[in-house]
Amino acid sequence: MFPWTKSFVENHNKFEPKTIFFGSEGANVVAVVDLLIKKLISQIDEKDYHNLALDQIASPNFYLLKADEGKSFITMDQLRAPKDFLTLNTSKNRVLYIQSAEQIRIDGYNALLKVSEEANENIYIIIATSNLNAVPATILSRFHKVKIAKPSPEEVMIYAKDKGINFEQGLMEFISYNPWILEGHNEKILDALNGFGKQISDKKISSKDRLELDTFVDYLIFNRKKKVNGTEARDNLQKILELNDIKKSLNSPNNLSIDIAKLRITSCL
Repeated sequence: MFPWTKSFVENHNKFEPKTIFFGSEGANVVAVVDLLIKKLISQIDEKDYHNLALDQIASPNFYLLKADEGKSFITMDQLRAPKDFLTLNTSKNRVLYIQSAEQIRIDGYNALLKVSEEANENIYIIIATSNLNAVPATILSRFHKVKIAKPSPEEVMIYAKDKGINFEQGLMEFISYNPWILEGHNEKILDALNGFGKQISDKKISSKDRLELDTFVDYLIFNRKKKVNGTEARDNLQKILELNDIKKSLNSPNNLSIDIAKLRITSCL
């Protein structure tokens, strides 16, 4: 667990029954809220769930809503499914956790609104999202909002060096603004970082992994943003817009094929 994540979780022992936790991708919102949810349901059930994955928690007081494996969005049927859970009379608090609100289509929020309005007073509805702008005002007005801030680049740099991670300065700077790369399961991304410079100089992209390509696009955007005030500002701004569009397409439900994505990225090198 990152030290900044541990600090946030330890300092949030109580929050409103209807709460949206939000922040940028670098804030690692879902991972942080997952820990808060485990902490909350452990307190409710008086059991220790901290070492279990959320979908392995078998509790009558907990309901997890997330997109099915291989799917990009939470379906309408999924959003309607918790109705019985929310209306069941019980003496204990219960927790409905929507893991990534950005996975809900606009028309799905009507179902979510109805679900939240029908919830009993002892129901916690907790939402995590890395894109608060994707949540309609009708939902935002009914929920308490808590921002999960990104750690400072200095904090990330210290942590990375303590873990023996030491790339060239440009890559370390990129990592310091994207701390999610340091998560324990991202060894493949750390290995891929070393090849970014060669791919740029050769104008040839070797990877066929979607997450690696997405990270490579982030790296290109990061470097272009440092040059927006230079002599080639207009070109850099245009490239940033194109790269952001590629990134959006890579992560959309009708996402780009790998080959087309690579061609579009290459045109921005």
